[in-house]
Amino acid sequence: MKKQIFSIIITCGMSFFTLFGVNQCIFPSNVAYAATEIENGITIENEYVIPDEFDWCTYYVLVATNNTGKDVRISADFTAINPDGEEVSLVHDRADAVKDGQKFILYGQFLNENIKNASTYKYNLDLTETDNCTYTLVDVDTSTKEKCIEISATNYSEKDIQGVGIRTLFTKNGKAVAFDTVNIADVGYTFHGGSTNSQMIGLNASDYDNYIITYISAGFETAQTF
Repeated sequence: MKKQIFSIIITCGMSFFTLFGVNQCIFPSNVAYAATEIENGITIENEYVIPDEFDWCTYYVLVATNNTGKDVRISADFTAINPDGEEVSLVHDRADAVKDGQKFILYGQFLNENIKNASTYKYNLDLTETDNCTYTLVDVDTSTKEKCIEISATNYSEKDIQGVGIRTLFTKNGKAVAFDTVNIADVGYTFHGGSTNSQMIGLNASDYDNYIITYISAGFETAQTF
């Protein structure tokens, strides 16, 4: 399956349509942004709460767009709160480099045993400008393997970069049903210049008819600026 990928929206069938704006988070959420000059440039497109298939964890997923006018590094805190307003669990996520104009996914992975009494979630985003984005130097493509998806990535630069972080939201009739994430690299988190590698996703996605894929790519801090 060949699609244009720009931190992408992909469908498994013949139609192509935007999924943002449907299936709002089933829990209310409180939003708190870090106090930075570029905080208002992050547009939250949608929020999802997705239990995993094994009743082990729950994902709180944000689909967003970087409209800051800058490439940014984002750190995220996700908090589950009980009906009494008490914080019952705190988890973290980060995106090392999100290009200006790019869609991306951030998520909190909560162990279900820690959020039995959770009734709402909140998140805090901390943004800093970065010149470490290698997003335009990477090409990502997909192919369907039965109910799974093979994602391949190529590093077209001559420099080694960090692995390509793939995040995927699976939907059925417009409702989020699963979430998956993988890192594509050669060794550990190193993706060599000129290299192509692949990973399978959706092994535990069960029944879905569409999916949203985003990816991020960053250079090593000691490497030459891209």
